[in-house]
Amino acid sequence: MSAKEIAAKLREYQETKALLNEVQDALSALEAEIKAMMGENEEISADGIKAKWTRYTTSRFDSKTFKAEHGAMYEQYVKTVPAQRFQVVA
Repeated sequence: MSAKEIAAKLREYQETKALLNEVQDALSALEAEIKAMMGENEEISADGIKAKWTRYTTSRFDSKTFKAEHGAMYEQYVKTVPAQRFQVVA
């Protein structure tokens, strides 16, 4: 693959990524508008389309506090794994 072809692919990636970000922003704005219309209602519907905003609780392990209070035990069970991050920067 030539440098020109690589540059074209990288530009295409950046343009597509920017488009995706615009769509995500638009989607977030629409979601906020719909939630505002819902007010305190957990569900609304119109023309056979429903929107639900359900409240729930979730439990998560607080690793930061656990590490602070039980550092040795935390180190015994922490697992380090290799990872890769893909980035295209200008």
